Formats: sequence, C-alpha cells, structure tokens
Amino acid sequence: MSTVAHPSSESRAAATRVAAALRSEVGLARLGFGVIGLHVVDDNFLQPEPGVSASDHLVSGLVPLGLLIGAAAIYPKLRAGLRGALALVFGVLGAVGGTEAAYYAQDVGLSG
Repeated sequence: MSTVAHPSSESRAAATRVAAALRSEVGLARLGFGVIGLHVVDDNFLQPEPGVSASDHLVSGLVPLGLLIGAAAIYPKLRAGLRGALALVFGVLGAVGGTEAAYYAQDVGLSG
C-alpha cells in the first residue's frame, strides 16, 4: 500500500520551505535579485516601448540578467563585507530602475 500525500500537505510543506529560505540573508538577497531581474525582463522583453521590438533589447536585457544571475550565484560564497557591498550596489540600481515604474504608475496609470 503506497501513501500519497494530500495536495494541501504538499503545498503546506512547500510554503514552509519557502518561508525558511526567506528567513535567511541569502534567501532575501536572492529574492531581491529575482525581483530586479523580473523588472528587467518585463521592461525589455515583455513590454518594450512602442515601436521597438523585444529583439532590439537583447544586449540591454541579457547583460543585466547575466549580472544578476552571477551575483545571486556568488553571493553566498562572499565574505560579509563583499556581500553587503554587492547588496548595496544592486539595491541602489534596483531602486533607481524601479522609480521609472513608480512614475508611470502614478502619472499614466497602471496598464496591462
């Protein structure tokens, strides 16, 4: 007789694993890198400016994504001071990149 876990217990276990990961510094940093990466993908590939195709943004989209993936990969291996500096640099860049979205949400309104 095999035992099959109920979907609710599986989803609860997954939620517990996610919550445990987000309690750590590395988990929070990776979440931040992911949010910035999501904004880069949205801005460059999913919703490019009118008259511009997503293929026109290959370099300006893939280079920041590569840097974000690299930063997320090496982050746990760095010493505390370098982790702080990396988080500061990407945090400032993410905040500056997010001001454009905040401006358009307030001035033009949300779309799509």
